Amino acid sequence: MNVKKDMNEWRADRLGYVYFSRLKDLIINEPNDQLFDYWIDISENHKPTGRLFVVEVKSFDNDSLKRTDLVPVEFENLRFPALLVLFDNNNDHGYYAWIKKPEKNGGLRFNPVKDVAELNNDSLNTIVTEIKDWYSRKQIA
Repeated sequence: MNVKKDMNEWRADRLGYVYFSRLKDLIINEPNDQLFDYWIDISENHKPTGRLFVVEVKSFDNDSLKRTDLVPVEFENLRFPALLVLFDNNNDHGYYAWIKKPEKNGGLRFNPVKDVAELNNDSLNTIVTEIKDWYSRKQIA
């Protein structure tokens, strides 16, 4: 069964694709499952590496940003980095929050969304760097 997104969710999904496609070393896959909007591989020379992270994209307005149910509980068991990306319905500004944040010790911390940060080119580069570092620490362990 194919579930259609409302216009705000569709718009947020497309904005997310635009943001992540700014970085040439990301291979963006849009899975058919309804759990995540993107599976993204951090490539080397445009070849997949298996350094995956997932992204859930949502639209919001001031009321929905205050909700505590933005991240489903089943995300707590993920074994790879995950982000929630939010786009404001009124001005298309992007924000992000970690769902499963890579840690320096090689672990992942479930992070129920409390604070969001601005999504821009600098934060995209920081996100990718943190994920690359996490994968390099996992390979050493």
